[in-house]
Amino acid sequence: MRLLRNPEVRLTLLALIAAAGLSLGALALLMKYCSDAVVLWAVGGAFALSIVIFLVASALHARKVRAFTLKAERNLHGSRELQFDEFKEGDFAVLQDVVQSMAMAHALQEEQLTNEKGLLKQSLADLTHQMKTPLQSLTLTAVQLLEEDVPPASRKRAARKIIDTTERFSELVKTLLKLSRLDAEAVTFRQDTFTAAELIDLACEDLEIPMELREIELVRNIPDITMRSDIQWLAQAVMNIVKNCMEHTPAGGSVMIDVTDSAVATEIVIRDTGPGISEDDLPHLFERFYRGKDAGPNSVGIGLAFTNQVVRALGGTVKAQNRPEGGAMFTVRMIKLNV
Repeated sequence: MRLLRNPEVRLTLLALIAAAGLSLGALALLMKYCSDAVVLWAVGGAFALSIVIFLVASALHARKVRAFTLKAERNLHGSRELQFDEFKEGDFAVLQDVVQSMAMAHALQEEQLTNEKGLLKQSLADLTHQMKTPLQSLTLTAVQLLEEDVPPASRKRAARKIIDTTERFSELVKTLLKLSRLDAEAVTFRQDTFTAAELIDLACEDLEIPMELREIELVRNIPDITMRSDIQWLAQAVMNIVKNCMEHTPAGGSVMIDVTDSAVATEIVIRDTGPGISEDDLPHLFERFYRGKDAGPNSVGIGLAFTNQVVRALGGTVKAQNRPEGGAMFTVRMIKLNV
């Protein structure tokens, strides 16, 4: 019987059987050698003994249940006492496992919410910090435009500065919001099927004219390779690397993009003919808001951090190093999930 799986029921039943056996044996002897009054007292005593056994077993069982309930209640109010060892088998052991699983799930959810709260707080602090400089620049430029004796040429430069600062401010806010979504794991990535050429075209679309103005050649070596990932997010990640290489390549130089494929991964290698990356900067290159020694005045140190986080979220890796012949080299390695 399922009821006998419970040790409390088994022990109580055994105690009652033992008491009944002893009582019957004693009763048989008493009926043989004693009067009816003595036999009646013996029957009453046996009945009383059975009640005592039942009450003691119930009290012990109730004490275990109360201890279990108190521990579960403490856990509900923040305790991390996740081990419930009062019951080894039976229905209460099953209940123990269920409650323990619920307690662990509750603790995990609470920890996740705490982490998300911390990430949100950090993201807001980062956003506030990075907004400060563009806003100050906009304010000073606007004050300059309010002066009556500003020459038309200066007024035009100030207006252009406001436009440029606003555009940089807008891009900064968009990137920080995307990073916040990634931090909170609130992004659902798609599984697009596309060619490597389509990915690089999308990543370089907005950089071709700036490269032409800077007299930098964009060299592509992209075979016919099919990829599977979220093309929009991956293209943004690749674009940040290409843009970084462009900004550190002098006029007359080149930015080269090579794509190779294997059974395990697809690699996107982006190289430039610039001065390379400082050895002091290499370990910190993908840290958020890190600005290297050669960073431009408009750099806030967020582009490569964004790339690193996106690529890792998509199941890939990104690495930076210096080329032996000079210049920087970035390798984005997208692992194939169907391997």
